[in-house]
Amino acid sequence: MADKFQLSEPFNYFMDKEFSNNDLISFWDEIGKKYIKWDKMYTKVYSGNEKKPQWYNGGLVNLCNNVLDKNLKENGNKIAFYHDCPSKNYSNKVTYFELWEKVCVFSRVLKNLNIKKGDVVMILMPNQIETIVAMLSCVRIGAIYCTCPLILNSKMIADKIEYIKPKLIISTNYAVSGSDYNYLIPVLNDAILLSNLKIENIIIYDRIDFINKEKQESFLDRPQNKKFKGIQIENALDWDEICKNVEPLVEYELLESSSPVCITFSSGTTGVSKGFITETGSFIAHLGYSYKNNYGFREDDILLTTIGLGWAFGQNTIFGSLIHGCSLVLYEGNMGMVSFDYYKLIEKYKVSMILSTSLPFRLLQNIDPEAEVSKQYNLSSLRVIVLGGEILDSSILKYIEKIGVRVIDIYGQSECIILLTTPSLQLPSRPKSAGVPTSGLNLYILSLEDKQPITKPFQFGEIVVKLPLTPFHIQELLYDDEDRTLLNEKYLKKYPGYFNTGDLGYFDNDGYYYVVSRADDVINSGNGLIYNSFFEDAIQHNEKVFDNVVVPVTSDDPSKQDAVAFIILNDKFKNEYDENPKQFLNTLKNEINNSIVFDSVITVEKNASIKHVVVLFDIPKSVSNKKIRPLLAKMFEEKEYAIPSSMMNTHLLPQYENQIKFYKSL
Repeated sequence: MADKFQLSEPFNYFMDKEFSNNDLISFWDEIGKKYIKWDKMYTKVYSGNEKKPQWYNGGLVNLCNNVLDKNLKENGNKIAFYHDCPSKNYSNKVTYFELWEKVCVFSRVLKNLNIKKGDVVMILMPNQIETIVAMLSCVRIGAIYCTCPLILNSKMIADKIEYIKPKLIISTNYAVSGSDYNYLIPVLNDAILLSNLKIENIIIYDRIDFINKEKQESFLDRPQNKKFKGIQIENALDWDEICKNVEPLVEYELLESSSPVCITFSSGTTGVSKGFITETGSFIAHLGYSYKNNYGFREDDILLTTIGLGWAFGQNTIFGSLIHGCSLVLYEGNMGMVSFDYYKLIEKYKVSMILSTSLPFRLLQNIDPEAEVSKQYNLSSLRVIVLGGEILDSSILKYIEKIGVRVIDIYGQSECIILLTTPSLQLPSRPKSAGVPTSGLNLYILSLEDKQPITKPFQFGEIVVKLPLTPFHIQELLYDDEDRTLLNEKYLKKYPGYFNTGDLGYFDNDGYYYVVSRADDVINSGNGLIYNSFFEDAIQHNEKVFDNVVVPVTSDDPSKQDAVAFIILNDKFKNEYDENPKQFLNTLKNEINNSIVFDSVITVEKNASIKHVVVLFDIPKSVSNKKIRPLLAKMFEEKEYAIPSSMMNTHLLPQYENQIKFYKSL
């Protein structure tokens, strides 16, 4: 079988997909040989069983060597990263060789602090070059890094500390907050004091290059900040001081293929984030194959990412850029603020690809609906925009078309270090479609009735991946037992022989996949199922609506659920709402329900409608820009709720409750 198929060169989606469909093991064997620089070649590409697979057994390898050291000969003087914070008029850059030097020094620092193979290091830092240095240094010596979202909530950070049990914490003193700064020391100090874990060492990077000492003093002299003066973290070590006169560690740790790289987390939209272990060999295989062929990274690319490094997608993009010798612009700023900075950065650095979420473009759409401002910049270098997080609604797709750039809506999960589908650059994109199943795994849709694979197009079911789990998948949950009981219960039990994604969708006549809802977010109308994305896409076309989310709630009729639309208004309609909220909402609800067009492809009750419309100032979202629907449903039903550990805007929880109460009082 292996003689019949081989990896295509140059990449051909159809050839590689046929290869992996017919001989999955040989497919991954060729990837292991082509894309991974082994210090000791593996003896067996696949062993174990489909529920507990072992990939590249017997091999010795190091991730840092694969993404950094190997680039020194050809790309040593090439820029690896540009760091740009437009709101502070700050920029920085580092070549591959300079990055390697920094990593070798900091690796020695970690060794001097007795950090060794298997130790967990927690990184709490913004998008800056030192964050990347910290991650690379960990993998160089075999430590397990956990780069956490920069959530300024001491209790949530304390919970994360107790969960991952780090031996070392690495952080910084300042991060940008819009046009101002966030001071992280008090938040981190409170988190450490709240946690029951004794942290052996804490390293703080003083960002004097970003905010000099004079500005730091001025910031702390503000009346609202004076309470923070004098707060210090006990026994904290200064990054620059401990790096002085240190002998660089040019060697790297030889690691088994199954050795952990990092701990990442699910989006936690249901309340509890699950911790995942990423294995070294599988991760490098993913970086080598997927970022070249599914994303289309080229060695001459200049990439731009706005994604936080606390999200797995952001971390993967860093390593994906390095392994293929690209240059990457690391944006530091607040994605939730309206800004034309993205256009400026594209023009400044001649960016060829953006990796982001839909949020920045939704904000731009609100203030520049015809994308006229984009015409004021030279965007000719930009060939594609890759967006992750929430499924894209058609209004965003149409808006980006006005900018004149192709958009790719990627579909993946934190549970997978890979896209499940990809609109391969060799295939045209289709509105609302996440593309075609990627090579290297076998994707199916199972019937909700008989749990059998669906063979006909336009039939709804649950999206699953046929076992065994490939190197594209996370193989282990944090604190799982030897039998991987947690993994089996959560993902493998419902459909024997398959990995359950928890997403519903269908495919069309040409095999394009359409993701319509999380299984938990389906609305039972009494006469059928309604998918939240069906409503949300229709609502988004109303001129009054900036953003929206639809959730199911308990109805007066126990046989069904009601649909509640939570919306953010476009600015120009806020005064009209304030003048007469009840009349405004009744009118808006009628407009929405009268505009709904029931697509014959989507089998829903033809009389389905929105029952409630609630105005919010913001929508609860995770670090990956996913809307946290269950939280709003429980709030509306006045039930107890858990605060999702990945929620970015926890300070707005009282506002959500008050706005729901206000609606019910009308």
